[in-house]
Amino acid sequence: MKAAIFYRHGDPDVFEMGDVSLPSHSENDIVIDVRAFALNYVDIWVRRGALNMKLPLPHIGGTDASGIISKIGSKWKNKFSIGDRVLVNPGLSCFKCKYCLLGQQSMCTTFKIFGAATWGGAAEQAIIPGSNVHRIPNTLSFEEAAAAPLTFATAYRMLRTKANVKEGENVLVTGAGGGVGTVAVQMAKTMGATVVALTSSEKINKLKKLDVDHCIDYKKDLEWDKTANELTDGINVVIDSVGEVTWEKSINVLAKGGRLVSCGATTGTLGKTQIRSVFAKQLTIYGSYGSSNSDFLAALSMLFSGKVRPVIDTILTLEQISDAHSLLESGKHIGKVVLTI
Repeated sequence: MKAAIFYRHGDPDVFEMGDVSLPSHSENDIVIDVRAFALNYVDIWVRRGALNMKLPLPHIGGTDASGIISKIGSKWKNKFSIGDRVLVNPGLSCFKCKYCLLGQQSMCTTFKIFGAATWGGAAEQAIIPGSNVHRIPNTLSFEEAAAAPLTFATAYRMLRTKANVKEGENVLVTGAGGGVGTVAVQMAKTMGATVVALTSSEKINKLKKLDVDHCIDYKKDLEWDKTANELTDGINVVIDSVGEVTWEKSINVLAKGGRLVSCGATTGTLGKTQIRSVFAKQLTIYGSYGSSNSDFLAALSMLFSGKVRPVIDTILTLEQISDAHSLLESGKHIGKVVLTI
C-alpha cells in the first residue's frame, strides 16, 4: 500500500512516499481503505520525536481517519459490513483495566493514540480495533469525518465532563482558531455559554462566523485577561490548549469558583501559577487527555446532528504531507488540515 512514511525524526521534509505492506491483523481488527485523514498537534510531536516515546521506525502517522471498510475480523462480522463508511476513534484502550471498567478509557493503563503509538491514517489502508470504528451518515463527507474525532471528543470532555459548563456561564477559549478551539467555541455555544475567543487578528472574522460573542487579539492586547473581564461579568471557565504563553493570565482571568481545563501545551510546558489566586478564588484546575467512550459518543452525536461542524482550513493530498505539517506548525491555519487519498 502507498503511505507517507518517515524513517527518522525531524522537520517536515523527513516524509517519504513509500510502498509498504499492511501489518498483520487479528479477529478483533477492521481494515479500512482510507479516504481522508487529519493532522493534530500530536502528529508534530511524534514526527519530531518529542514525546519520549520509544517509537519503532519507520512510522506512519495520521491521528484521525475516515474511509470504507474492506476487511472485517471475525469478532465484528455481525456489526459491520464490507463497504461501510466509517471514522476512527483514535483513543485506543484495553477495556480490561480498572479505569476502563469505570468508563475512564483515556486513563487506561495501556492507553495509546492511533497514529502516534501505532501506524495511523497516512496510508491507503489502516488497521483499527473494531471497538474504535464508527459508521458515519451519508450526509457527512470523508473530509469532515476525518477532521472531527480527536478534536470533538477532546473539546466535549473539557467542556462537559470536566468543567461541566452551565447555561449562562462565560467561557474563554485560548487558541480559539486551532482544531480544538474551533470546536470548543461551537460546543460552548450549544451549552448556552457566552464565548470569548482568544486568537490572532487574521482569524477573528472567521471565528465570528461561528457565533462567537467576543474575540480578543492576544497579540495586540497584552492585557487580554482584563479585557475579557470587562466584556463579561467574569470568566467562569477557561479552555486551554496553548499552555505556557497563556497560563498565567488564564489563572488571573478566572472569577471566583472558576475552572481551568488544560488539554495541551503547544507553546511550552512550564506555566507560572499565582498560588494565592488558586486558593483565594477557590479555583479548580483540570487536566484533560483524550476522552472516554461516552465522551466520544456524545461528541459524535453533535457532529452527526450538525449542531457542531468541523472547521477545515485546507485540504491537501497524501503526497503533500510535508506541506500539511508545515502549515500546522506555522499556526496560520484555522481549524483542521485534512489530507485525502
